Amino acid sequence: MTRFGDQVAIVTGGASGLGEVIAHRLAAEGATVVVADIEAPGAQSVADAIVARGHNAIAVPCDVTRRDQVEAMVDEAARVGRIGVLVLSAAVESVTPVIDLSDHDWQRVLDVDLKGPFLCMRAAIPHMVAGGGGSVIAMGSTLGLIVAPGHPAYCAAKGALVNLCKQAAIEHASDKVRVNVLAPSATDTGLFMKFSAMAPDPEALRAQIAATNPMGRIGTGDEVCDAVVFLASEHSRYISGAIVPLDGGLAARRTV
Repeated sequence: MTRFGDQVAIVTGGASGLGEVIAHRLAAEGATVVVADIEAPGAQSVADAIVARGHNAIAVPCDVTRRDQVEAMVDEAARVGRIGVLVLSAAVESVTPVIDLSDHDWQRVLDVDLKGPFLCMRAAIPHMVAGGGGSVIAMGSTLGLIVAPGHPAYCAAKGALVNLCKQAAIEHASDKVRVNVLAPSATDTGLFMKFSAMAPDPEALRAQIAATNPMGRIGTGDEVCDAVVFLASEHSRYISGAIVPLDGGLAARRTV
């Protein structure tokens, strides 16, 4: 398929989890994917796997909390071609109540999950404007819309990400740059699987979380990819500044 055949798609956090599956999907849709991740070997492995399937990708090591590395990564992407898609998937999580949360863990989550998207948008959006437009998809979370005990830093970062993206959306609407937030709940790929793997009984925890969802299950990586492709494509050309819940109705019920 060549839906994005004339575009470069940057995927931060592309070495694993949702970033990895999104990178593969966008490449399969024709984009040249820049797999950006602080884990250089993992990013290279994903890029190599994409190329082995006959698609186009390069790996670029990047700590999204570092301005110099973000700007260098975006410049390298621009040398490959027109940046048309930016997926902000790099994220970390801390599972610690407010009164037990250390300064270090608080700052780390805010830096990766909020400062990182800010630096990436600041660096990439001018290239999108110069190229005639583009689509930014920030990977938010249901926990940016509702809260959950033990996740204060993550909820704060993802909640702030929503307003940051709304601001970028209105500032660049006339430039044909769209900025939206995709807000998944627990999925079978990504941070939830890492978090649940640390539980004494991971499968029991996953079943418990699935049972609290109105649809009675967790989401899938494929469903996230479907939504990313929609938001990146011309099918969503009049959608910007939106938060798209991908959560089986969880946020609508406001379960915490």
